Amino acid sequence: MSEEHESLDSRPNFDESNVWSVKRFTSARNALKFYRVMALITGTMLLILTVEMIYKYLIAADSATALTFGDFNLAAAIAICHGWCYVVYLIGCFWLNQQMRWTLGRYLILALAGVVPVMSFILERRIHRQVEGELEAAVVVAPKS
Repeated sequence: MSEEHESLDSRPNFDESNVWSVKRFTSARNALKFYRVMALITGTMLLILTVEMIYKYLIAADSATALTFGDFNLAAAIAICHGWCYVVYLIGCFWLNQQMRWTLGRYLILALAGVVPVMSFILERRIHRQVEGELEAAVVVAPKS
């Protein structure tokens, strides 16, 4: 009986590097959701920008007036939209990188995924699986009240 009682009071075995606070765990989950949404939006905008540039510089007869409708320049609008989406994507990458405590190199790879067509889709799937695995293995501790 005393052995049973002793085993209930003993400290559980776990890796110290997997200890997360509730605040960090919740922030990492939210950062992952934000990163995923922004990776998909940025990747989509980059594909649209790529198609626009192929049309403008390889297909259209006059690249200066291609995709210009009156005073509205669709090519510029697409480029500006992708640029702002990319800035928000970088913020999401930084947030996720900080919560997961990854290296600067990992952040740079995440950042490059927003400027290489299709890479953000591929990397998003890989990062999602990796973060979910790390969060699944995490030991979440709450502060004493």
